[in-house]
Amino acid sequence: MSSCCSTPNLSGLNRMPGLINAHDHLHFALFPRLGSGPYANATEWARDIYHPDRDPVRLHRQVPKHLRLIWGGLRNLCAGVTTVCHHDEYHPVFDQDFPVRVVKDFGWAHSIAFGGDVRARFEATPPDQPFVIHLGEGTDACAEQEIFKLSEIGALDRRTVLVHTVGLSAEGWDLVRDAGASVIRCPRSNLFTLGRTAEPPAGVPWALGTDSSLTTEGDLLDEIAASDASCELVGANAARVLRLPDRPDDWIAADRFGAPPKLVVIGGRVQLIDPKITILLPAEQRRQFYPLTMGDRPTVLVRYNIPQLLEDTRSYLGSEPIRLAGREIF
Repeated sequence: MSSCCSTPNLSGLNRMPGLINAHDHLHFALFPRLGSGPYANATEWARDIYHPDRDPVRLHRQVPKHLRLIWGGLRNLCAGVTTVCHHDEYHPVFDQDFPVRVVKDFGWAHSIAFGGDVRARFEATPPDQPFVIHLGEGTDACAEQEIFKLSEIGALDRRTVLVHTVGLSAEGWDLVRDAGASVIRCPRSNLFTLGRTAEPPAGVPWALGTDSSLTTEGDLLDEIAASDASCELVGANAARVLRLPDRPDDWIAADRFGAPPKLVVIGGRVQLIDPKITILLPAEQRRQFYPLTMGDRPTVLVRYNIPQLLEDTRSYLGSEPIRLAGREIF
């Protein structure tokens, strides 16, 4: 993957590789952040916030999953993400002009506690693909011990990608490093739910993810700003961790790394563009784009029928404001 901030282009904008969000739960994109941490572990948080018979959970679960997933794609697109790893089952909507590229070739389990037969899922993962699992999402003894349990069942090796890892001890980190496993950090999510985040030691490859809107207001740009993250963590590092092929036709243009994109191209196809540079598009293509405004960010044009999507979503949410990345949609 090429350098993150190179080739000034497009009237002074910087052209750079598209960002990779290494961990998200796209179907929760419209949900508000829930909970009042810090909690000892993710299970404690889940028990506190999950009340399906009460709003806002009841209200937002009424929105069909495919619509919520599309909003999750738009949350990423507007941040300059061209590829996202969705931690859940692959959904047919991802192959239907979805706003961003969604990683398909990987194995996963939710976690040690809620992942079912984790060893079977690991063994079913092709040897050339990563196996992704939430692990150590807590600050208590249970979170600390999960890495040893994963090793004992034979699901920890160089293919394993561990999400969160907040609760790991020095011995646990030694096990991760010796196995050649990788890590995905979600700092703002962990700080909200657990009061602290992971600090992978030298020798452990890691990438950056947002986690879901249930625990993180904002998007990958907010994560980059809060973490002072380098372009490699959402580019080359993420591609290596997730074993992604090089995608030279996925790129963005922005004022600088970490700024909202003014152009997003996925597979050689423009998916987002600043209204001021639509002159770059043939007239017939311009009609395929619709304006999207998120809070105080500049309006962009996206290749998705936003008026129809808003109408469909409001039929379930009623007068409830539609927010994406913590910002109201207009």
